[in-house]
Amino acid sequence: MKNQYESISASYAEARKAPATLYLEEPSVLGALGSVAGESAIDYACGTGYYTRLLKRLGAALVLGVDLSPEMIAVARAEEAASPLGVNYVVGDGAKEERFGSFDLATAVFLFNYADDKATLAAMFSSVAANLSDGGRLVAVVPNPGFVNGLRDTLDYGFYLEEIARRPDNLRVRMFFTGPAPFSIEFTQWSRAAYEETMRRCGFEAIAWAPFSVSQEGLEKFGGDFWRAALENPKSLVLSARKTGG
Repeated sequence: MKNQYESISASYAEARKAPATLYLEEPSVLGALGSVAGESAIDYACGTGYYTRLLKRLGAALVLGVDLSPEMIAVARAEEAASPLGVNYVVGDGAKEERFGSFDLATAVFLFNYADDKATLAAMFSSVAANLSDGGRLVAVVPNPGFVNGLRDTLDYGFYLEEIARRPDNLRVRMFFTGPAPFSIEFTQWSRAAYEETMRRCGFEAIAWAPFSVSQEGLEKFGGDFWRAALENPKSLVLSARKTGG
């Protein structure tokens, strides 16, 4: 996978503090995770460690963060050094079948959308499966296959998206972050069929899709109108499954 984050790790970390992360994405991920107390967890595409540290705070016994970007891992390690939680981080490519252990849970918040083709998508799911125990859970966040690009109805949340290429089973999208230090990234918006077919082939079952929901705190702080576009044309969904066996 191409490393898009060599020069934007600090800006990306700041963007992850936006309301859409705190009051929409995070509570939706928490709802899908349920209890993780005592579990071992591997966090793919961990970035600067946002969910890696959250998993530890939720009671996971062992947490490993994996990311392709040395710059992102450096930021994550610096935060761990400043406020230790007992989280470990390694530089690793989610598209290669690297073995880090046998975990009860794998999280992958925006990993699979960086697969440019089906072979890479399959390699990612195979890599995750190789690091899960039989019956282990996968909780991922992926771009919504049904998201309508180009409306710019996400500007209130600090970003907008534009379609740059259309293919039979996916769209290529550029995402523009509009904060104090604007930047953009590119990713693939895969179809549901592509995801589910690939996951089953790579050893996953009980595949489920869940929409995001706004936390009560988010509703009280910003009001229902602020969140309407995010709920009517959701940019992302939670995708979960279990590794076959167990």
